[in-house]
Amino acid sequence: MVCSLEDLQEFQEIFNLVDTDRGGSIGTEELARLMDTLGIRTSPEELKLMVSEIDENGNGEIDFEEFVQVMCRKVNTDYTADEVRKAFKVFAGSAPDGCIRVKDLEHALQVYGREKLTAEEAKNLVAQIECVDGFFRYDEYVTMMMSEH
Repeated sequence: MVCSLEDLQEFQEIFNLVDTDRGGSIGTEELARLMDTLGIRTSPEELKLMVSEIDENGNGEIDFEEFVQVMCRKVNTDYTADEVRKAFKVFAGSAPDGCIRVKDLEHALQVYGREKLTAEEAKNLVAQIECVDGFFRYDEYVTMMMSEH
């Protein structure tokens, strides 16, 4: 997993913005403020889970090295935007192009993938994304989340 010097500099800037107390790590309170700023609803339990999934050394916070590992994985994703769209389309059924029914997305999250979610976890996850009239517009989301090269 290789990140460029430019990537590392950008990650440092992001990390410093989130590390508001300048303690050298990101705790659940700082992560909560970030999620709130991004408009993503998270419970205290979800925040703790997010930190624990990234926190390699078990100190309850995300230090810069741990942050870089996660960010490099995101930058070096093995999937193209087109492949992600095709994956959504498999589960979209007869939904309009670029959309998936919320209930179908929740079902897919419970049945497929490495980490199958419970019905409640799937509902909570889907509740964090913008859905209109029972549909999630994945095409717009993929375009926004992944830079196409």
